[in-house]
Amino acid sequence: MKCYLINMDRSTERLARMEKLFTELGIAFERVAAVDGRLITDAEMAELVWQRPDEPAMTRSEVGCYLSHRKCFELIAEGETDYAAIFEDDATLSPAIADWLQNSAWLPRDADIIKLETTGCKVLTDKPIHRSSDGRVVARLLSTHNCTAGYIISKRCATRLWHETAYVTTGIDELLFNPDYGLFAELIVYQISPALCKQVMIQSTIDRYEVPRARPFARIMREGIRPFRQAAEQMWRAWIKMRYTQSWNRIPFV
Repeated sequence: MKCYLINMDRSTERLARMEKLFTELGIAFERVAAVDGRLITDAEMAELVWQRPDEPAMTRSEVGCYLSHRKCFELIAEGETDYAAIFEDDATLSPAIADWLQNSAWLPRDADIIKLETTGCKVLTDKPIHRSSDGRVVARLLSTHNCTAGYIISKRCATRLWHETAYVTTGIDELLFNPDYGLFAELIVYQISPALCKQVMIQSTIDRYEVPRARPFARIMREGIRPFRQAAEQMWRAWIKMRYTQSWNRIPFV
C-alpha cells in the first residue's frame, strides 16, 4: 500500500525518526512537504477559512495541518492505487503495522477511511466485521475519535475530499472523525483495535497544540450547553450498553 508522510521542511529530526521507524518495519513511504502555518498570510487566512459562528477561531497551524492533508488527498486522487495510508511525523507505529499495510485482503471494500490510530479515549464502534490472527478487529467507528496521526483512505474518498474541502471549516481531524460535522455521517469510517498507530507528545514544530482564542459569544454558548451535553452523553452511553451489536470502549495501542 502506498504510504504518505506529512513532514515540514524544517522538521529534519522528525523526518529522521520516521525514516528509521519505516525502515525497521520494511515500509516504503513518500514524503509530502507540509504547509507551514507560520507562513500563511492574513489575506490567505481570510480567503481560506470559512467557519460556523460558534466555532473557536482557527489558528494558522491548524490551517496548515488541514492543507497538508489536502495535499495528500490530491496525490491519492491522482494516483493509481485504490487505497493509501497517510501518516503525520509525530506518530509511533506498532511492529504489526507492516503486515496490515502490505496485505489488502482485510480491507472493507465499502470503507472510505480506516483509522489506524488511537488517542486512548472511549469510542463507540459497531459489531466487528473482521478479526485477524493477531487479535485485532475492524469495526465501524460511530463516535468522535480525533487526531490524524495515521489512517487509510480510499481513492474514491480522497477524490471527494479534494474537491469538497477547498475552504477550511474546522480542524482536519474534526472534519473526518467527529459526528458533529455532517461529513462524518456521509462517510463509512472504520477503526482498527488494538490500534496500529498513535501520536507521541513531542514538541510540535508548527505549534499545532496552541489553544485558539474562542470568540466570547461562542465561549458563553459552549459553557451554557455543557451540562446538557454531558447529561445526554451519559444517557446515550447507558443506552448503548443495552445494544448487542455496538460497544463503547477505549482503543488500546499494541
